[in-house]
Amino acid sequence: MSKPDPNNKRAPELVGQDAHMNKLAGIAFGKEVRRKVTNVIQPLNDRGTGTAFYCVHSITGSITDFRVMAQMLGAERNFYGIQAPTAKRNAEFPSSIESISRYYVERLIEFQPRGNFVLGGHSVGAMIAFEMAHQLRALGREVSLIVVFDGELFNTGAEISAYNPFYWLKLIWNFPAWIRDFLMVEFTFKSFCRTVLNKSVATGKTFAAKLVGKNSDHAVEGFINLENFTPDHAAFTKVLFETQFRYVPKQYSGRVLICAAKTQSLAHLRQLEGPWRKAAPNSQFVQFEGTHTSIMKASKGFAVADYLARQFAEIDTTELESRPISITK
Repeated sequence: MSKPDPNNKRAPELVGQDAHMNKLAGIAFGKEVRRKVTNVIQPLNDRGTGTAFYCVHSITGSITDFRVMAQMLGAERNFYGIQAPTAKRNAEFPSSIESISRYYVERLIEFQPRGNFVLGGHSVGAMIAFEMAHQLRALGREVSLIVVFDGELFNTGAEISAYNPFYWLKLIWNFPAWIRDFLMVEFTFKSFCRTVLNKSVATGKTFAAKLVGKNSDHAVEGFINLENFTPDHAAFTKVLFETQFRYVPKQYSGRVLICAAKTQSLAHLRQLEGPWRKAAPNSQFVQFEGTHTSIMKASKGFAVADYLARQFAEIDTTELESRPISITK
């Protein structure tokens, strides 16, 4: 297992602006769920050089997860988000990982007709990027690298069952880190109290619903507030959450870089290394301090960005060396 460079020097001009960057990202997310989105490929930085980095949205279909990461990678790296346009944010579009990936592959090839691709995705977006890589290679297009930002794969046979005591031992062992990284770093006291209140209300609703024989709230509402979403957008999020568990990954021979958060959530063990190595034997597994969300933000995300910048630099050098030399007379 590789280790990130502890002497992270990436984007020093951004150090000290962590709270401001993350606050702006939070505001952007609030606006994103309400504004109309028409294009699939959205530039977050298109003034750089080298191989472009295309990152697929997570569970909501929006690309706000990547705005801070694009800044932390620096101005020299072209960075594009792949998002679900408003017209596709409905219950029908994410009915399968294969179909949603096919739509994005078509748009991506239109956007970049030639050259290799570097794909990435956060959470369920990593699964979509993985299927996109399969489809791109089937069309004769090269995918130099897939970057997994703490995204899981299911149905590989390499997962630890929730019925296995080791599954729960790992969660218990993770509890001190969860207290430190989730409660004490990601939350202010005010936001923590609000979260506890919301969770308590949600638990009460679930219990009341069971008493009267009604269905409780959808599982995705345990970690995403869908109140500001349109009904179609909320349906998109719920269906995509369910769809990820039906996807059966095929064997992949290309290179995959798994950026995993060390700190797990309180009640769910995110299993990355075993399933990804089973589906993609050429996977490289790297752990970073932080949680599922904080590794995408400042300041935890600086180590991730610094590590990725070195990987991208190697790809740029390799692809430059492989280009034929043109001789002018």
